[in-house]
Amino acid sequence: MVMNIKGHNGLVPCRMCTISGLRIPSSTNKTHYVPLDRSRHSDVRKDSTAVKAYKPLELPFRTHTEFLQQAHKVQFAATTTESNNLAKQFGIKGTCLLSLLSSLRFPSSFPYDFMHLIFENVVKNLVLLWTGKYKDLDAGKGNYHLSKNVWEAIGAATANLGSTIPSAFGARPPNIADDKQSGTADTWSFWMLYLGPVLLSQKFENAVYFTHFIKLVKLIHICLQFSISRQDLTQLRNGFAEWVQEYEKSVLLL
Repeated sequence: MVMNIKGHNGLVPCRMCTISGLRIPSSTNKTHYVPLDRSRHSDVRKDSTAVKAYKPLELPFRTHTEFLQQAHKVQFAATTTESNNLAKQFGIKGTCLLSLLSSLRFPSSFPYDFMHLIFENVVKNLVLLWTGKYKDLDAGKGNYHLSKNVWEAIGAATANLGSTIPSAFGARPPNIADDKQSGTADTWSFWMLYLGPVLLSQKFENAVYFTHFIKLVKLIHICLQFSISRQDLTQLRNGFAEWVQEYEKSVLLL
């Protein structure tokens, strides 16, 4: 909102790069998805100029100059229709008032919101995916769905653990299987980093999904360290790129 960009639901949703979204073929669902590999998508196959696959370590990053030029085009388009079309194409809704400050650079001066991106988004979406409730997507060719009984048992175990976990570790964890309101970023982070690795062990039919989850947990632990070395940065850069690629290959089997 501060940067005056479309945001995560836009056709070009990323603040840092110009990767574009795709919709489910032959569906009225207006949700955009941004896979790296989109070579099998019907719209991409029809368009010879479309990007077939993005390299996670070589994404088309936005630049300060380009960002402001595109924002200016949207802001001063000849018609409302042209402005809306440009906003959709660029993922930018217009010139940001903060662009008048020469000390700010777009988009690098606006860091990621780690709390919402990871603990209020990625973790929750993984759970929705595992429980068959993620935007009406089925498991496809994968077998990563947890049965209702298994997930309910995990939820009950999560709640029961509160009786033996010292309060110094945080608020008592809720039953994540049926308590939709009290799952804050704090409780989700504690569940992901400390409870999930134990409670999800041997719960998936295919161990590859558990291993994939643990890789994410390890990366998040590094992010939360009080000090991060250059070696850690390299591990994070390569690790997140590999995690997303494995997600597409082994979890969604795109």
